[in-house]
Amino acid sequence: MNTRELIDTIDGSWIADQAEALVRVPSVTLDEQAVCQLYERQLRELGLDVHVREVTSGRLNLYARIRGNGDGPTLMLNEHLDTIPNQNNQPVYRDGDLMYGRGTTDMKGGMAAVLGAARALLHTDVRLKGDLLLTAVVGHEEPEAKKDGPLAMIDDINSGLIACDRIIIVEGLDALWVMSMGSMVFTITFESDRGGTHTQYVPFGENPIHFLGDAIARINRFQNELDGGVIHPLAGPERIDVGIVRAGDYFNRTPNTCSLTGTRRWAPGRQAEEVLAELQSLMEPIAHDGRLAVRVSMEHQREPFETPPDDPIVEAVSNAHQHVTSTEAELIGKRIVGDANLYVHGSGVPTIYYGPSNETAHADIESVSVSRMKSAAKVYALAAMEYCGVE
Repeated sequence: MNTRELIDTIDGSWIADQAEALVRVPSVTLDEQAVCQLYERQLRELGLDVHVREVTSGRLNLYARIRGNGDGPTLMLNEHLDTIPNQNNQPVYRDGDLMYGRGTTDMKGGMAAVLGAARALLHTDVRLKGDLLLTAVVGHEEPEAKKDGPLAMIDDINSGLIACDRIIIVEGLDALWVMSMGSMVFTITFESDRGGTHTQYVPFGENPIHFLGDAIARINRFQNELDGGVIHPLAGPERIDVGIVRAGDYFNRTPNTCSLTGTRRWAPGRQAEEVLAELQSLMEPIAHDGRLAVRVSMEHQREPFETPPDDPIVEAVSNAHQHVTSTEAELIGKRIVGDANLYVHGSGVPTIYYGPSNETAHADIESVSVSRMKSAAKVYALAAMEYCGVE
């Protein structure tokens, strides 16, 4: 079978029906049981065996495989089954080429595109040399899950339960997302040993809140320094942002503690501990001036990842995109982090993203294009053929 015959078998209407079925099943993080069962059934209806890996009771990672003849590398197409909450009760419906509903773009449209690619490969005479793994994990979106599904899959890769040479996460734009900066949530805490005191008896220049303001000003100057420093060609300058300011317990009383919480994002080539130490050193002179103690802590840290543009999987997806769309695939990077940061550093498997869409992810009104799901399915099938090889 030639390439044209294969991609002509990919059915956009069928993919849309699978996507709609998935979107109609709510699957907020930690409550993914029903969609786990549905997606397992969809995979089995294609004729695939599915390994069910329980993460917590009823919450399942799903691993299916299209077996090759053993003469090529193994590619994984990876998805997450959960969504953020449907805060405004957005209904599920279609309007022309667009399908609306929570989870359409993030990322059940990608899941359905994978089903469409697998269906085409299974129902034709294509024989891959390497295996094609189809995996879906729980616990991606909400922090309460602590990334338990992705981390369980990393454990399964490291233990040899499943194995692969490259991973494509099937979300994001229909572009080659090949790098993400590292990220942490930091908290800077200033502590005074004076105890709370009526503000009338403390010059404002000695009030711990004054030095909290100095810390905010220093962060602003630091961002200016980052903007003028090393600029990553795909993701731009590093960032520091503040989202929470805490100080005081009464309107005319000096606080014992003041704190800032925000995010810090850094480029490949540095690690979280180095970035944390840098932030500590920025705050120490301010603490010294205010006779305060300062500590800087971090959580939810993710190291950066970057997959080179000449990596075989980047080239395979780029060639497939060119074939399907007659356009050159854009190479992109982002400051935001995702599961690729975990997979690369947790398992050592090079990873990229390529999805049908991302523009409305987490938006009040979420949607996905049926034609872009169909296009993505074609790209996945052709990329698997090039990367895994065919008989």
